[in-house]
Amino acid sequence: MTEEYLDILNERGEKTGEKRSYAEAHRIGLLHRAVHVWFLNSKKQLLLQKRSKNKIAHPSCWDISVAGHASSGQTSIEAAKRETEEEIGLTLLDEAYEYLFTVRRVREVINKGTYVNNEFQDVFLVHSDISIEDLVLPPDEVEEVRWLDISEFKKWIAGQGEAIVPHDEEYKRLLEHLEVRH
Repeated sequence: MTEEYLDILNERGEKTGEKRSYAEAHRIGLLHRAVHVWFLNSKKQLLLQKRSKNKIAHPSCWDISVAGHASSGQTSIEAAKRETEEEIGLTLLDEAYEYLFTVRRVREVINKGTYVNNEFQDVFLVHSDISIEDLVLPPDEVEEVRWLDISEFKKWIAGQGEAIVPHDEEYKRLLEHLEVRH
């Protein structure tokens, strides 16, 4: 596997022209771009993935349907499509991805200071009734996926469910969007 490089950003989310390896960007805490893709079905359920127990950040915790980094030179939509293919085995057209908003995650330090998330996270929504049985989950990335009712998801993010990656601002904004538009 080749090492992934990320474009380093300034405080306004603009590329600086510098690129660093994924490992170095997270070791130092350099600002970069990530993508988060939520899948919503016609039953008003969100698809969640359980991260592999071997992941550096938040192992074995439930997370966004699909999430990852924009590699150097990639647009957010290109990264969203690549991550969707890598993490759940789906190939979708650009039009399937509805851009919702961008969240700034400021210097989340984990793993005893060895890993720093410092990112702009572009959040997308995909409407799909895909069956879980049709998804292809790479075991080094994803342990399991599950459709979860929004009411149950609200309980989880309130600490009344299984362990979930802390994306508080994103969850709040996603739920606001879903209540208004869906």
